[in-house]
Amino acid sequence: MNDPKEYINDVAYNVKNAFSLNDDLDKIIESEFEDAIKSLHKFGIIEYIESRYKINYIKPKLEILEDKPSIIGEYSQIENKISISKKSIERSIDSQLGFLSYYKEIKRSISDIEYLNKSYNPIFAFLYPLYINEKNIRKAIAESIIRSAMFHEIWHSIDYSILYKSFKGSIIEDIDINNLTILKNLELRASAFEVVMYYLVNDFYKHEKGLIAAYSNIPKCRKYIEKMDKLEKDEYINKYVPYDLGLCYGSFIVDANKLLLRKNIYNIIEDIVRLDKERAINVIKHYGDNLEMLLYD
Repeated sequence: MNDPKEYINDVAYNVKNAFSLNDDLDKIIESEFEDAIKSLHKFGIIEYIESRYKINYIKPKLEILEDKPSIIGEYSQIENKISISKKSIERSIDSQLGFLSYYKEIKRSISDIEYLNKSYNPIFAFLYPLYINEKNIRKAIAESIIRSAMFHEIWHSIDYSILYKSFKGSIIEDIDINNLTILKNLELRASAFEVVMYYLVNDFYKHEKGLIAAYSNIPKCRKYIEKMDKLEKDEYINKYVPYDLGLCYGSFIVDANKLLLRKNIYNIIEDIVRLDKERAINVIKHYGDNLEMLLYD
């Protein structure tokens, strides 16, 4: 039999992490939203975009929903509002706990790097890292999920601001604003930006265990694009293809830049602004032949 004290601690640990975060989730969502905006200013991204594209970026409003089926986050261009669903986050946390099988392996070092599955498609597991705090795994996972979702939705607000200005004045010289296919790549760009910022703000690009996730995604993503034609014929899966393709592209950006991610962030932003499906697939297919193709110049 285990030591009684150890047994009690283990039971208390599992019970604590099995319960919903309840009101704490509101605080985490609000905190992650404000931290995401601060990070964009910290790295000068908002200031760069405002200067480069001559826009006055307006911070989105935040709305916390008790439940909205099938979405964690959503951006409304008309209201300039980001909506986050608490129930969807809770479901995602449960899914990630199942992926990690933490209830069977509770003895872990504090702030060690582990991996979650970000993919929208069951055919492959797109890994992304997180710092695990064994005192409250649900909170650590919630912060990771919400943080990535915030950067995804915030990019939509940036993207629409740039596109609106472009349609008004054509300030992006190498983008044909009359080509409406650019509007089909919104989720692709947001997902790529989400990955880049997630690595940047967490400093995962500085750690070998963080970069392992990006590197391990490369062969999976290559196999993914080989199956895209078939996936796009599936009515249910098709809507998630841009998300997964964007996650893959973002992972390739991280791997290509490694310790230079912060230094190259403005060139990366320029690249994402112009990102479309054709370019994303081309980079993934030929990655390694010319790493410079990942940066706009």
